[in-house]
Amino acid sequence: MHRMGAGFALALMMTTVMNGMPDAAHADCVDGVRNATPEESAFAAQAEAALAAALPAPIPNSERRGGSYDFSRQPRLSFCKAEQVGAFTVSVGGGYLYTFPKAEADRLYAERKAIEKQVEEAEKLPPEKDAEYKQVLTQMKAAYDAAPRRSRKDPPLAPEQQAQVDRAMVEGKKLEEAAKKIVSDHVAGVKSQTDVLRAQAKRLESYPQELTVRLAMNMERFPEPGATVVTFGTPSARRSGGLAVHNVLVAVEGPEGGAESPVRCGGSGLSPRPGRAAVAGR
Repeated sequence: MHRMGAGFALALMMTTVMNGMPDAAHADCVDGVRNATPEESAFAAQAEAALAAALPAPIPNSERRGGSYDFSRQPRLSFCKAEQVGAFTVSVGGGYLYTFPKAEADRLYAERKAIEKQVEEAEKLPPEKDAEYKQVLTQMKAAYDAAPRRSRKDPPLAPEQQAQVDRAMVEGKKLEEAAKKIVSDHVAGVKSQTDVLRAQAKRLESYPQELTVRLAMNMERFPEPGATVVTFGTPSARRSGGLAVHNVLVAVEGPEGGAESPVRCGGSGLSPRPGRAAVAGR
């Protein structure tokens, strides 16, 4: 699964905390805590509502996860007294679940199974290795069979018989490991090929896919650029200082894969086909 970097996830988590930070979190404020000014509260509410309104509408065969945004909700803000006005970031997120239509799911399933068959064929031992493998298995069976056997009703094995059993077990185990190595060595030898095939098969999975769209305003720093991240403006060390919009960030989390059409903000739709969703700003 393609996920946003830990730094960005942490930044968004901090954004959420800052919009609802309990007073206990400000225990280290040297000069105490101040409440948000009316202007800060109004700006935060307007910014959050604007971001929520920009979340994409579900496309056919998809649904929003969770309830709709409550535009009457007021963000909770509190600050250390030393913090300047506007020392906060605003963010919202929306989750989506996409279910493939049956015809598309059947096609993806067939394609994935065909690729998995290629993996199976690539990892199958070639004739000469298969013959070696079977020969070692035969030797292993003979080694184990050479050990004296007894049932519950039989008397305990004599010391020399137990020693014979121990030797047979050691030899059998040695041959068993040798047989396993023949297989593992071959699998390792074709790994560069099968890794590519498995990645292709992974992108063709047709189970319902979850996507998350996150929008943030006035980020102090941006995450690493990528196909699923779009930024507008420049990072703002003052965050919402001046109670103005300095930057906006749009990011998508979801399964990796090709995307036939982008995610667009402002209610124009969301397309996950299948795998990674791209982001397109206006």
